[in-house]
Amino acid sequence: MGRLEGMAAVVTGGASGFGKGIVEAFVREGAAAMIADIDEAKAQSLAETLRADGARAAAVRVDVLDRASLEAAVEACEAQFGALDIMVANAGIGQRPAAFLDTSTDVLRQHFEVNAIGAVNSCQTAIPALRRRAEGASILITVSGIALLPRPQLYGYGMAKAAALYLMKSLAQELAPERIRVNGLFPAIGDTPMLAEFAGGTRSEADERRFAEGLPLGRLITPADVGQAAVFLSSPAEAGAMTGCALPVDAGRCL
Repeated sequence: MGRLEGMAAVVTGGASGFGKGIVEAFVREGAAAMIADIDEAKAQSLAETLRADGARAAAVRVDVLDRASLEAAVEACEAQFGALDIMVANAGIGQRPAAFLDTSTDVLRQHFEVNAIGAVNSCQTAIPALRRRAEGASILITVSGIALLPRPQLYGYGMAKAAALYLMKSLAQELAPERIRVNGLFPAIGDTPMLAEFAGGTRSEADERRFAEGLPLGRLITPADVGQAAVFLSSPAEAGAMTGCALPVDAGRCL
């Protein structure tokens, strides 16, 4: 029996990167996954692949700045899988490095909208369904190690992720009396499509080595790493006493 057997999740940004790793880990552990992504074709392709392997998976187009699309994803999850147990607010965008004086308000605004307000929208639309499920339900927010240990030249991304950390901690306190847990994953730079943004717009083997060598364990974070951590935090049996937890998945970056 899987660690998430009988549960159902909506995963925003679930068609690629860390979101895909979370989806794949969830279905391996028995959960049903609603893959909610702005790239509907990629989300549908992943869902078809997972269903071919016997998993319960479906896909829906979601823009986390469009609350109606998030509400539709929650409704679709309840309709197809019977409930919503886990909301994973994972969708986000990366940033090309820029000095502080070269960081525009447009960049700041874009990152706050997607990486912070998008997480707010995802949580707010999920809470009514999570309340119907009550004890055992949870929210998981993909934040970033940069919210725990800042670095220069990523002001839009870093400030927005710091706001997501505040959201996670505050919401954990508010929902604790209802036994709805709220936790956060804090990855370091990973082997995902977003790496190219952090590298300045392109990706090379030299970039991969440079980022990996900057982490104490000397390797990039993989989607599978994040997926396994997400399963643990989402499992009532394993993490039922954990809420407001900032779990680094960062190869030691935040030591």
